[in-house]
Amino acid sequence: MTAKKPVRRPAPVKPRTLRTAAAKKISPPAKPARPTPRPARAVFTPLAAGQVWQLGEANLKVEMVGKLLLHYKLAKPNAVRTPTSIAGISTLMKYMKKNKAVLISG
Repeated sequence: MTAKKPVRRPAPVKPRTLRTAAAKKISPPAKPARPTPRPARAVFTPLAAGQVWQLGEANLKVEMVGKLLLHYKLAKPNAVRTPTSIAGISTLMKYMKKNKAVLISG
């Protein structure tokens, strides 16, 4: 005797709702105008070597800017030895916008 394969049944068909011409023409209500204007976005200057940005309690000093990468030092203002880090320019810009960076000098 051989084992029988299970019978595969088709999925149930959902009934389609009838749409009339009037139902297609109804559009959602328009959004009301904004009562107050949006605040202006913070404009970041292009990153350049020697800039110092304040990020909360820490300072970010731009050491060298390349085509895609950036060398920087991120530490508290009184730090003695600070390691140099490398990151993509776009990644660092997103991080700076998220932490509301303020240009101190440069």
